[in-house]
Amino acid sequence: MPEKNRAIAFVLSSALVLTFCFGFSIEAAAPGPAANGSGGLEDGTAPNGHPYKRHFSFSARTAADGTVSGNAVLQNPAFEGEHGNQPYMLQIDISCMKVVGNIAFFGGLTRRTTDPNLVDAVYFTIEDNGNPGAGNDRISRAFFFDDDPTTTGDPALCQGIQAGDFPLETIVSGNISLRP
Repeated sequence: MPEKNRAIAFVLSSALVLTFCFGFSIEAAAPGPAANGSGGLEDGTAPNGHPYKRHFSFSARTAADGTVSGNAVLQNPAFEGEHGNQPYMLQIDISCMKVVGNIAFFGGLTRRTTDPNLVDAVYFTIEDNGNPGAGNDRISRAFFFDDDPTTTGDPALCQGIQAGDFPLETIVSGNISLRP
């Protein structure tokens, strides 16, 4: 009987030690806010009478140490850019995210674009209004730091963006998801 009690005590103490160890490592590595989405917005009418549809996708997350990483891609067939390269394409490396309720504000640097005049810090806002996303969720257009391609703004300025600073448009397709 003492052997059986010793075995039970060993198993219980081992379980307690494992719970203690893993409990702290999981808590320490808990991620912060995350957001992702993709979809489209109508943006005028093409010469053939069909609506232009702006497409977007993004994904960003805050690591346990507070750093933000992610990317966003925008394709806009209604905009040609400087050299008439249609559709306009923009890829952003996201490094700033601020979450207030169901709204998130993002900042990042242009990674790739079809318009050399639009190379700077880029900011945008999303609003997650539940499922389904189409007809409910909203996103702003991309806003650049300034119109001067020789300067580069700071993506961390996204921390100063407030609700209402950038007009939001309801997406016609897709879904936006925000986890505060």
